[in-house]
Amino acid sequence: MRTHSFAGMDRILTDIEGWELREVFSESLEYQELLRLRFNELRKPLGLEWTEAEGEADKLDRHFGLYHEKVLVGSVVVATLKSGFAKLRQIAVARPQQGRGVGIRLMAAIENLLAREGVQRFELNARVDVAGFYDSLNYHRKGGVFEEIGLPHVKMIKLLRGNESA
Repeated sequence: MRTHSFAGMDRILTDIEGWELREVFSESLEYQELLRLRFNELRKPLGLEWTEAEGEADKLDRHFGLYHEKVLVGSVVVATLKSGFAKLRQIAVARPQQGRGVGIRLMAAIENLLAREGVQRFELNARVDVAGFYDSLNYHRKGGVFEEIGLPHVKMIKLLRGNESA
């Protein structure tokens, strides 16, 4: 994979198979496309709408889209909690792409990119019904089940090798 920059958007990772992880900025049309994907896959099935406060907070985070042959197939939001520590949230894969390895590719791409930027610890709150997916990616459950957006969740942590004590 290689790195490129273009006006208004960074194309972060591309490969010869037509996959690309892009950082998308909140002022762009691509950001609106990411919001639609996140809404359709994560909010709409639960009957949830965006709040104004969520929209404002969203602008403080980094947004990434995974594209296959220029079509958006997945997204992830990254909040930097402190140096070397990132929280992943709003991880979504377009329904037609689910079960095809897109989520694995999305997670590997964002983890690799952030690791190159110095992140050594990843955290996310997984819906209990998909926590097994993150287990398979070497995330470890921390603490008990809690409720978020009306659904049971579990905090999950992944430490990169050499940082097991963090």
